[in-house]
Amino acid sequence: MYNIIEITLKKNIKDIYLLFWSICLPLGTIISLFCFEIEVSKNKLLAILTVGIFFYCCTTSSFSILAQRKRGVFDLIKITSFSLWKYLISVTISQTLIAVVISEILLLFENYLFSYELSGLQFIFFIPVFFLAASIFTLIGFCLSSFPSNEGQLSITTNLVMIPLIIFSSIFLNLNSESNWIFWLSWINPVEWIQKSYVAILSSTASQYMISFLALLIFFGLFLYFSKKSFQKDEN
Repeated sequence: MYNIIEITLKKNIKDIYLLFWSICLPLGTIISLFCFEIEVSKNKLLAILTVGIFFYCCTTSSFSILAQRKRGVFDLIKITSFSLWKYLISVTISQTLIAVVISEILLLFENYLFSYELSGLQFIFFIPVFFLAASIFTLIGFCLSSFPSNEGQLSITTNLVMIPLIIFSSIFLNLNSESNWIFWLSWINPVEWIQKSYVAILSSTASQYMISFLALLIFFGLFLYFSKKSFQKDEN
């Protein structure tokens, strides 16, 4: 298990898509907003981190997982004593560790440029949220990679998933003034719970943070289960 984490970490660090989607694009957006003095709420600024995590952990990893499925990597795992659960968790951890480090660095930039005045403890509280967000998006990538038969279909699929997740959240909508069905949709949207966690940290609201964290844990468990099921779909 540790060997897989180490191998995947080394592979991901050299990934050019990681450099662009998770570092260059979010950092360029943050610096541009600061230089051009564009007024953006903290919720939307922090959403840049969420989108960056999604692009790397879901979009980028789903292509890698699809390639592994085509090469029969997971078929080989089935005939060994290595558990598929362990493989899923190992890959998820390696993706997540990189995403957490990058997100914390980007958060440091936002804190400096936009004067969040975050305390050291608040920075620490962001780490579990980034960890769960990256884990959830990575597992979604596992699920999505089981449906398409080629990269073009996968690209369309990931976009069809990403757009509703972002639109039906407080990133784009004022949920308090929207229709009831939109408000309830946000309750089953992991992106919205990630944003709620950010707000709870900024406002130092422990109860809201714990509720949001618990919701993200539930999403993690669900998508871990669905990821495992996606391999049974391949067998059928």
